[in-house]
Amino acid sequence: MELADLDVLIVDDHEAMRALLTRLFTKVGVTNLRAAASAADALTALRTRPATVIIADKNMPGMDGLAFLSAVRGDGALGAPKIIMLSGDASAAHTAAAYAAGADVVLVKPVPPSALLAAINELFAV
Repeated sequence: MELADLDVLIVDDHEAMRALLTRLFTKVGVTNLRAAASAADALTALRTRPATVIIADKNMPGMDGLAFLSAVRGDGALGAPKIIMLSGDASAAHTAAAYAAGADVVLVKPVPPSALLAAINELFAV
């Protein structure tokens, strides 16, 4: 699968982070790209059109990233997207909780763009 073939959903409550990730994915040729400011908005977007990869923040108001991951993994109608969780918490307990909730990859902020793209390349062998 090529990067351009991915359908990416960015889920982060910080507008600046959504904009940064949108620019990164646009720069590498991703055209199927959506962004949601909350987990609830992301679930609505996924019900409209499933994604192949989700980039989700852990700390969001309302439904946090862990609950969001559990909701995605628990709803077969949303497909089986690869999920990369971004977090400022580098603790082993948090990382274990993220994987238990359904993350495929956990990256600690600040995440260099090259690390995020490398994770996607590894997940999809692009």
